[in-house]
Amino acid sequence: MVCIMAATALFAGMNALIRGLSHTIPPVEIAFFRSFFGLFLLLPILWWLGPHTIRTMKFKLHATRGIVHAISMMLFFVGLSLTPLSATSSLEFAAPLMATTIAILFLGEIVRVRRLVALGVGFIGVLIVVRPGVNAVSAGQLLILLSVAMWAACQLMIRELSKTESAFTQGFYMVSFFTPITLATALPFWIWPDAQTLVVLFVLAAIATTGTWLYSEAFRRAEMSAILPLESTKLIWATGFGWFFFSEAPDPITLLGGAVIFSAAAYITVREVQLGRKDPGPIEVAGD
Repeated sequence: MVCIMAATALFAGMNALIRGLSHTIPPVEIAFFRSFFGLFLLLPILWWLGPHTIRTMKFKLHATRGIVHAISMMLFFVGLSLTPLSATSSLEFAAPLMATTIAILFLGEIVRVRRLVALGVGFIGVLIVVRPGVNAVSAGQLLILLSVAMWAACQLMIRELSKTESAFTQGFYMVSFFTPITLATALPFWIWPDAQTLVVLFVLAAIATTGTWLYSEAFRRAEMSAILPLESTKLIWATGFGWFFFSEAPDPITLLGGAVIFSAAAYITVREVQLGRKDPGPIEVAGD
């Protein structure tokens, strides 16, 4: 429980740093430095564990996941620079809903009535946050939703990779693909950061790496049903950071939509784990 709450605080803090830095350097360049410094932090671990830890028979799947995830991350960083933190965190909760939808539409997974109802409730939550027809749907919201949809596809690839690949192997290949892709995208918009900004970018990468490890450790140490509700604290952190650093007044309707999305996503995730215990097989686990 401590791990999951610490991870959500770090992820919300990471989003606040990205939003703040986007006023200084382009978001796609932030994505590059997040990837580059993340790879830099993993190299000593690779040296310690040995090269055998990254041997794989699923290089193509790693490559596909890396490319899709890199595009998703860049879209998210750009969208984050245009969207209040509370709305961003609310829409992030939709990832398990979209992953389930993709699995139903393209992978032929069985549609259970309760899961279908939860999906409907979750997408109502998305409509509450975006409010089309009431407010103009912003470019930032559209980019966040597109990013979340691509991340949902990555979740399904991660589920397949996790059958044979360790978390470290997946993380290493992820940043290895991220770095050149984000560099090539950032070069046309490049602005050289000063020394202080570089330090903040390194801290950003360290926060992202630490948060990911704590998130994985939380699910390793405790039952998902016990700790998943605590992931909703990310919305509290995001609202607080948005108010304190960017003077973003909390929007009750956005917070309501985020709560609806999270509740539906949490139900689907926990329900799938319960069904997996009855019928052993691949279990879909939502990640940040």
